[in-house]
Amino acid sequence: EHKLIFCAMLTFKLYGLGKITTEEYNASYFNFLLRAPFVVGAENPLEDWLPNKNWGLVMKLTELENFENFATNMEKDAPARFKEWFNELCPEDVKLPLDWKRLDNLPFQKLLVLRCLRPDRMCGALAEWIRNTLPNGRDYMDCDGSSSFRQILQNSFEDSTSTTPIFFILSPGAD
Repeated sequence: EHKLIFCAMLTFKLYGLGKITTEEYNASYFNFLLRAPFVVGAENPLEDWLPNKNWGLVMKLTELENFENFATNMEKDAPARFKEWFNELCPEDVKLPLDWKRLDNLPFQKLLVLRCLRPDRMCGALAEWIRNTLPNGRDYMDCDGSSSFRQILQNSFEDSTSTTPIFFILSPGAD
């Protein structure tokens, strides 16, 4: 959990500075992902399968550039296909319906849709975005999974120098 937060902060900072070029940075998209604003009291035409809060998020998403037609596509053009996508176990790995399948080539924008429709899947999707976006992202996200604490500390010590310090991040309850 803490590794995901740290790696996300690092990746977001590099993304905002333009050091990561997989997609062009858009401050509106970034703010939407972090804040998840939603329209309160919006009538939900898909209430039989989509919670009202999620529909409120979708309505706010349509205010962003390139997402203007998203709610209409969900409601009128392909509601059954969107419901099928919504009900997937891992929707982040499945192409969205209609022209929204193009978001597979724009993974940060796909995170916005996932944030609206399936926020329960955000941790895994964000971790995968970091793995694919951050240079050597897999090394950061998947490191140390099979190593013992002693091995991790030994490797860290070997990597350090008098000008490359070791940072210890402590959290409550960690001994």
